Parts: sequence; structure tokens; C-alpha cells
Amino acid sequence: MRGAVRGATVLGMLLCAAEAALGLPVVGAGANTLPQGAFMIDVWAIRQEHTRRYDPTEEDWKDLDEGVGSEAASFVPRFYYGVLDRMTVRAAFPLEYRLSIDPEREDSAVGVGDIVVDPKIQIIRAKAGYPRVALLTGVRFPTGDTKSDPRLSDGSTDFVLGAAATHRVGDVTGHACLTYWVNGESVDGIDLKDTWVGTASLESPVSEHLTLLWEGKVYAGEAPRDSYQAYVCPGISWSDGEHVTVGMSALVSVAAAGGDGISHKDYDWAPYLKITYRP
Repeated sequence: MRGAVRGATVLGMLLCAAEAALGLPVVGAGANTLPQGAFMIDVWAIRQEHTRRYDPTEEDWKDLDEGVGSEAASFVPRFYYGVLDRMTVRAAFPLEYRLSIDPEREDSAVGVGDIVVDPKIQIIRAKAGYPRVALLTGVRFPTGDTKSDPRLSDGSTDFVLGAAATHRVGDVTGHACLTYWVNGESVDGIDLKDTWVGTASLESPVSEHLTLLWEGKVYAGEAPRDSYQAYVCPGISWSDGEHVTVGMSALVSVAAAGGDGISHKDYDWAPYLKITYRP
């Protein structure tokens, strides 16, 4: 019995880890691209402490029992290169940490996660510079450890397709992004189904160096049950105006739903830090 409960817990963490990766704040994720030959790097980090689970019987979220919990943390360098003026390729190399706790034992794992390579092609740029529209595509490779406990990857190869738009009115820049993740089969033979992810964000300057960040994110799909979640990501960023930008946000869960008998861990909020460097 305990093995079955623990198996369900690990499965819940696995599904949550896959979904959390889609739910991360990507403030400014729009249609902008780098000039040809330009290089950029950013690093983001997040820590999530899961505090609730979905009860399919009562169709509601409940606090985890005392002595039961899980944590997830990610540290992700991403490298950008302007292949063409309107085509930028990005590659992400994550370092992942997972912790699973129950009343009888505690297990943790740390290591390389799933590498993601995702090109962006800008197809529309108005004469005045805005609005802009870009097509998105990409692949998530199963490079994370599938044998650790907890796992750092579900072992599936996933593809993403989508589009993004960016527009500026005065000093305020808005971004919208809609992507569709075609998720493969996990190492356990579980079909994680596919997921829609939508993002809308605003960047509003308050001074020469400070900008307020406002973002909302929603995703819907099956994993393998129907799952719908929404987040808001308020934050602030500082830029030296030339090379470095530092942003801090809070990823706040505002709505969630699931079903089909599989418990799913969620969190109330998570701190998020991002640093960008442009040579």
C-alpha cells in the first residue's frame, strides 16, 4: 500500500514538474529577435514549495498532510544567437533539484534537466517598428535523469509550436504568446498528452532604470487528466541601459483544476529571478 501511495506521489511530482516548467514566468516573451550575429545570455532561477494537492473526490485543492511535501528548484542558463536579423535561436541548459518528503523517508535528486532548443522567426515588423509578430518552434530533449528518485525528467521528447506578438504604445510594451506543446510518451509508457500555454505581459517603465512587470499565464491540457491552471507574475526589473538587466518576480497560483483520480501538487507562490547580459 505504501509503495502504491509513494508511486502516486512520484507520479504527481513528475507531472507537476513538467507542468511547472510550462508555467514559469517569461516576462517579455514576445516577437523580438536579435540582430544577425548578436549574442545574449540570460539566467533564471525559481524555487517552488508544493503545499497542496488536488482531491478528485471533492474536486477541490487541500493542504498536504503534516510531514508530507515536495520542493522543486531550477537554475537555467539560456543562450541566444541571431542567425538572421529576424531569426534567433535559443538553447536552455537547466540544472534541476527535486525533494520528496513523507513521514517515513526523504529523497532528493540534483542534476542536468531537459535541454530545450527553440528558434524564433519574426515574420512581421511594421515600418514604425511595432507591432511585431513571430513564429515559435522548438524541441525539449530528454537529457534529465529518469532513474533518480525523484526523477529530473519524464523521459519524453516534446515539441512546441506557437506565435508571439509585441506592440509598444508610448513607453509601455505589451507581449502576447500562444504555444502548443506536443508531449511525447514518458519512460513509464504514460502519454502526457498535449498542452496549450498562453501568456500576456506588460513592461511599464517607472524611471530610467526601473520597469514594472505584469504577466499572466494560463495553460490547459491533459497530463493525462484534464488540467487547467492560471498564474499571475508581478515583478520589477532594473537595467543599466546597456548590457545588464536584473528582474525579480513572484509566480502566484490563482486557479487550478484537475481530475481523473491523479493527485497533483501545486504551490501558492514561488520567487523568480532572471539576469540578462548583452555584450
